[in-house]
Amino acid sequence: MHDRPIAQRRRLLLAGAGALLAGCAAPAYVPAPDGAGTTPVVRVGDRWRYAQIDLYRKERTGELTMEVVEVAPLLRVRVSDTTGTPRPDEIYERAWRVIQEPSYGDVIVFSYPNPVLPTRLDAGGSERIANRIRAGGDELWHLWTEWIDAPGWETIRVPAGEFVALRVQRRINFESPDPFRFFSTRYETLWYAPQVNRWVRREWTGQYYWAGMTVREAPILEDRIAWELLEYRPA
Repeated sequence: MHDRPIAQRRRLLLAGAGALLAGCAAPAYVPAPDGAGTTPVVRVGDRWRYAQIDLYRKERTGELTMEVVEVAPLLRVRVSDTTGTPRPDEIYERAWRVIQEPSYGDVIVFSYPNPVLPTRLDAGGSERIANRIRAGGDELWHLWTEWIDAPGWETIRVPAGEFVALRVQRRINFESPDPFRFFSTRYETLWYAPQVNRWVRREWTGQYYWAGMTVREAPILEDRIAWELLEYRPA
């Protein structure tokens, strides 16, 4: 999922999720903003535009637009890139409980709605999830186990402006549909801002072992990607 060709993959020993993702220094938490803890309300026509950044090269690699096109019976978010070419939709039971997740490259379908954010949208929110997925067109179900925590609120600046956002950390262990991959783990951090009803920054990476490797070896890393909010247009 968003991998380099194997000849270019970098084998590095991970010091932990915080060392992999931007913002690995100790966060400076601030008081919760207005709207903390409230359920996100989205409407048809709500639109978010993000820059996509390769964090290894520190280069902007594209731009993505997400627009709500349906809210019932499911919440459907249309995704397009700078060329206007449609991509697979984000599909949610409700904001933000995902059923179809295209963000990581291979489209992931969950057996039941999976939280991208904790139910309690405030400092201290925490959940443990056991789910199953199908990925990349594979018809078999695979295990997905997730730890999700919201340690506190931070002030974060992105191109769209400055926001007080809830830092959400996810650690995911999953079975890859690729039979040659083992011990797949993903690390992700999101900054959710009630002001825009969605994350203003989202970044992730991951690691896995290839067939024939041992756990004494450094794992292979996935790409390291970030989205930063460029613009929010409510309906």
